[in-house]
Amino acid sequence: MIDEIIKASYINLKNVKKGNFESVKDELELLDIKYTEDDLVKALVIVSKSSSINEALKSIDEIDSDEIAVTKTNVQSQQKAEKIKKEKIKKEVAEKKIKEKKEKDRKSLIKEQADASNYLKGIGKYKVVGALSDYELESKVNSAMKSGWIPYGGLSTYNPGGRLGGVPKSFFQSMIKFLD
Repeated sequence: MIDEIIKASYINLKNVKKGNFESVKDELELLDIKYTEDDLVKALVIVSKSSSINEALKSIDEIDSDEIAVTKTNVQSQQKAEKIKKEKIKKEVAEKKIKEKKEKDRKSLIKEQADASNYLKGIGKYKVVGALSDYELESKVNSAMKSGWIPYGGLSTYNPGGRLGGVPKSFFQSMIKFLD
């Protein structure tokens, strides 16, 4: 049985790191070769001491049981350490996702609060009312207010050159309507 494992998975056994036999197990299952964990450890001990498949196959009978026990203990502790490391990484990723979601929710709440307190977000329409005299402007603004318009900002005037040349005075008022 050990010789079949070595023949089928020599390269993968040479590359086993941290007790991870996954690639070896995948290959053996693909080839329908039966094995136990002890068989994998024995094959690992043999392959790690050899420089070729032939050398590994010749040394199958020369396995030291103490060395197998030490290797098995090392493999188990490496597998345990790797499992703990993976769990720690998984936990850190989950914590990071929770933290990111909380930060996203916090930013969303801040934006919602800012939008709620910013009345300018509610402006739906804007127009400028103009007139040649201040009395005419008052009349137009009052009429617009009855239609739901609200004065926005201060009054603006335009009087180029003063009264010279008969240029008329001009008065302007911006008006807004809020969204319904």
